[in-house]
Amino acid sequence: MPSLHTRVAAVLLLLSFPAAGETPRELADLSLEELSEIRVTSVSKFAEPLSQATAAIYVITADEIRRSGATTVPEALRLAPNLEVARLNAQQYTISSRGFNSVNASNKLLVLIDGRAAYTPFFSNAYWDQQQIMLADVDRIEVISGPGGTLYGANAMNGVVNIITRDAHATQRVLVDATAGTLARQGALRWGGKLGQAATRIYASGFDSGHTDLATGASGKDDWHGAQAGFRTDLAAGGSNLTLQGDAYRNVIDTPSGRRSGGNLLASWTRRISAESAASLQVYYDNQRRVDSGTSGGSATNLVHTFDIAGQQVVMFGPDHEVVWGIGHRAWKDEFTNTANPFVLVPRAERVNLTNIFAEDTIALRANLKLVLGSKFEYSTFSKWAAMPNGRLGWEFAPGHFAWVAVSRAVRVPSRLERDLTAPGIVDRSPDFRSEKLTAYEAGWRSTLSRDVSISLNAFYNRYSDLRTTKPNPLTVLPVTFGNGWEGHTYGVDAWGTYSPLRWWRLMTGVELLRKDFHLKPGERDIAGVQTVLGHDPGHQAFVRSYFDLPHDVELSVALRHIGALTDVRVPSYLEADARLSWHATPDLELTLAGQNLVHRRHAEASTPPTYYIPRNAYLGLRWQY
Repeated sequence: MPSLHTRVAAVLLLLSFPAAGETPRELADLSLEELSEIRVTSVSKFAEPLSQATAAIYVITADEIRRSGATTVPEALRLAPNLEVARLNAQQYTISSRGFNSVNASNKLLVLIDGRAAYTPFFSNAYWDQQQIMLADVDRIEVISGPGGTLYGANAMNGVVNIITRDAHATQRVLVDATAGTLARQGALRWGGKLGQAATRIYASGFDSGHTDLATGASGKDDWHGAQAGFRTDLAAGGSNLTLQGDAYRNVIDTPSGRRSGGNLLASWTRRISAESAASLQVYYDNQRRVDSGTSGGSATNLVHTFDIAGQQVVMFGPDHEVVWGIGHRAWKDEFTNTANPFVLVPRAERVNLTNIFAEDTIALRANLKLVLGSKFEYSTFSKWAAMPNGRLGWEFAPGHFAWVAVSRAVRVPSRLERDLTAPGIVDRSPDFRSEKLTAYEAGWRSTLSRDVSISLNAFYNRYSDLRTTKPNPLTVLPVTFGNGWEGHTYGVDAWGTYSPLRWWRLMTGVELLRKDFHLKPGERDIAGVQTVLGHDPGHQAFVRSYFDLPHDVELSVALRHIGALTDVRVPSYLEADARLSWHATPDLELTLAGQNLVHRRHAEASTPPTYYIPRNAYLGLRWQY
């Protein structure tokens, strides 16, 4: 086992800022054994090797993102074989873990960006069109499939996506990153500099996206464009580490007209208290404003202000107990005004609070056997107190072979729409709507079979209760209310592996199998239908990606994905391919030719309705540092 001093030092390093000193080229040179030892923080909230994590976690490295040719966060998340990613149109995606992937159902995945929750209480989800992160500054994305309620609370029900950007000390050069293609164009400029022990980067980016198609071949009229700017400053001094960062954005949808704007400001502080303890504090403010104009006049405006403060401490009690505990409070002020149709929220504006305390103990039963026990207790304005315990057991039964099992509970708290939506004669407020609940049973095996082969295999059985129903009035059908009438289970497998037969060739594969079985509780009815609440999920997904380092500083990446049919909404299965060819003309200049969705001229991935068809895209790219 590592020494106490070594383990606490690793905790301090990861709490202060992600391991950002490695460049993408250096990460590409890591062996599979070295990749398995990448330190992750999302599973336990302290640093631990990926190979020892007691959860189904996939790490998307900066090198994977660059080589894939992804130009947006949702497209980068396609690299995680334990996520379901479906593009609805030019602006919107639905992204989920282990099922429930649709506009109405993909509300059980928590998304974090440097510790800030990309979440709105309006409908318990993330607005993906507002997450225009500069991908060149992303250090890694840690993707957990399975509940994370014990550490992350409400809405980390089916998984956690943790996007971690680079420390400013690792981004000190000027960077120009631009692409121009048949579907979209975008560009970004970043500058980095130092003042004493503080490092800062400033960036600005913009994009212009064309439209998708309707089934008739006509334009989907979903063109949009936008701009974003931001900064990050990191300072390490006197045993403390301080980070201050922020972003501001404005996006415009052309037809029908829509505006999205907002920004955030985050400060985090970490200090080593002693050889056995480290503490951190994070505070952020976030605001989102979305305005959509109706086709017959009027508009709908949603304004959300978020304030969040959270502190935690990692403490070593002797060589056998590593405890992380913390407290936090989040306050939302949500305001919705609608003059386009009769649907409004009552009250129009409301303050929603979420307060929590948690603790988790990692117990070293033996040198190769650990037990993790913990729970979070969370209070919500809408659902009052909820407990989210979990127990995990990890066993390294042979060198390079790690097995784990887990039992955990998670909840999803009600959204404003589910409690306060009303329209005369159509829908009434639903003050009795409660949290949705999950009990999850998981097991996994992670192994470096040889220097050239690694594999991760995970199985799960999830039992859900109190899922949302749209309840008709027993006498007149309308008005309806929201209830908690669905229950049932899902089960399946997600697995991935990497094979590196030659130093210049790496092959990565992944597969996910999912089955669902749900029913209404006795006496319950739902006029919305099962798929509205339970999602449009393929029964299987399969991925293959191949990365080649060719002579003369040329790289080639080819990716295939096969997504099963969505039979309930008549979206057929599809096979698609992406490819990227790049040339490092100099150590500081990279030129790219990439193609996305190369198999079909266009294809559908989801149905809203209507169904939008995603066209093939080809682009030229340039990345230059000086």
